[in-house]
Amino acid sequence: MKDMKNEPWLMDKYNQVCQSRIPGYALVSLKIKRFRIFNRLYDRETGDLLIEKVYEVLEDWLEDGEYIARIYLDYYNILMRFPDDYDALFARVIEMNRIVRDMPYEPFQGKIFSGLGIFPLPEEPVDFYTAQYNADICRNECPQSPYRNSHFEVYGVTYRDNNLLAFDLAQNLLPAIEAGHIKLYLQPKVDLRTGEITRAEALVRWIDPEKGMIPVGDFLPSLEENGLIEEVDLYLFGKVCRLINQWKEKYGRKICISVNLSRCAFEYIYFFKDYQKVYAKDPCPKDCIEFELLESIVLNQVERVKRVVTEIKDFGFSCSLDDFGSGYSSFSVLTNVDLSTLKIDRSLFMNENDTREQIIIRNILKTAQALHMKSVAEGVETRGYVDFLRELGCDYVQGYVYYKPMPAEEFEERFLVNGEKVSFDES
Repeated sequence: MKDMKNEPWLMDKYNQVCQSRIPGYALVSLKIKRFRIFNRLYDRETGDLLIEKVYEVLEDWLEDGEYIARIYLDYYNILMRFPDDYDALFARVIEMNRIVRDMPYEPFQGKIFSGLGIFPLPEEPVDFYTAQYNADICRNECPQSPYRNSHFEVYGVTYRDNNLLAFDLAQNLLPAIEAGHIKLYLQPKVDLRTGEITRAEALVRWIDPEKGMIPVGDFLPSLEENGLIEEVDLYLFGKVCRLINQWKEKYGRKICISVNLSRCAFEYIYFFKDYQKVYAKDPCPKDCIEFELLESIVLNQVERVKRVVTEIKDFGFSCSLDDFGSGYSSFSVLTNVDLSTLKIDRSLFMNENDTREQIIIRNILKTAQALHMKSVAEGVETRGYVDFLRELGCDYVQGYVYYKPMPAEEFEERFLVNGEKVSFDES
């Protein structure tokens, strides 16, 4: 095989560029797509020739002061100039892809496609392996990878690395729970007949003593992707059980609180045993606990939903279907699963004057009533919707029109101590 430059050689060139502070460079991670299949369809020797040919055409295409090395198999790193203008960069990457794709290669009559990740070198140099990692992760996590023959991402321009954030969250989550920085918030559900607040949804908030409240969108998706959400869910569930008991003993009132069931818990066959263990430490009235199942999770999993709901209801809790009408609606779940509550998604409360929207809401509520299910309209922000929902017989409304999520302490003060309720006669 041709003598191709290797990783140590390229690392030396990389360090020279960084030490001399030459601006406008990027480290590129490039892999031949479907190379393993190519090797199997042809043979190892033909694959070795392809690796060499790709190296040759790229080496010839590079300009002075630009370098390429084969790291292993069909994986290359390229140290090349990075134009300030994104259009110029885009054109250069397209050209690099073209010369590989269209190169003449007699044993193979098809096209050779590649995936690329590009890490522009920052003003403050980073070590070679950090740069390589950043370029690799762009290439590996490009969302277009499964759908395009060739693909590329640019670190910091078209891609942000959330893996570091996820790792940081994983390191800080348990200490945050132990320090009390993970908070239970409650969003009231207003009874549309009486205006009273006897129900709420449990929500999580992360309040860091230095950063303040961390936006939910900055940490919740990462916790869900990494399975760490289970730690949070069980922690909040324990707090919910204790609160229900405390308020029942102190005020003689039962507040029903719904808790969200995450995807990772839903997919784990023994998840409910963990909840039972937490509940056993602080058993509260079981009719005060409701599990909310996201419609996007239960879609096309009717048998699994039936097993989950049956297990939860046999224990004494109830279940609701959350985000109904969000675009995933599966009526087979309603016809086959014994759910107690239907929550209408906020996306159906966007335009009060939309007659199509009104027709859909009206029919969803008729369906819930015919199935003897409680109904909750979530994400409601205007009084016009409240009047419309009351007229149709909706049971509860949850949204900023009346209450935002609030700390459990505030919920207690307003609704249990002061007996605050909503008056529907207000203008």
